[in-house]
Amino acid sequence: MSFTESSHLHAKNRGKTVMCFGTFDIFHPGHIHYLSEAQKYGKKLVVVIARDHRVQLIKWAHPHDDEHIRRENVKQAFSDATVILGDENDIFAPIYKYAPDVLAFGYDQFVPQDMIMEKFPDISLVRIDGFETEKWKSSFLKKDKNKSL
Repeated sequence: MSFTESSHLHAKNRGKTVMCFGTFDIFHPGHIHYLSEAQKYGKKLVVVIARDHRVQLIKWAHPHDDEHIRRENVKQAFSDATVILGDENDIFAPIYKYAPDVLAFGYDQFVPQDMIMEKFPDISLVRIDGFETEKWKSSFLKKDKNKSL
């Protein structure tokens, strides 16, 4: 199954588990939009917070907030969600553990779609549109914070 944005998934997946992934650095309204929209695809939300070392590898920069602060920020905003730190070694481990019905990705997330579809053929993939992306993007906010320090 390829990415879909259609509303039929909303009805089809009521009562299902939705999993989201992200760094969630300098937690902002764009993150809230992403998670709120993703939550519409099911009843239970599982949020996987990127580990600090993975952020360094992928973004070539340390996150502003460490993984424990980022996890706590998401948990405070989405208290009904299961918010976990990603696995230290295997990016797919949370998918195996929680067996979600839907994987929801943000508008700017790189996704190894073919690999995911091969490993998890029964999971639906959705892409969530961005929210005021010219304003609410962690990399922009991080630059602004660094300027003011």
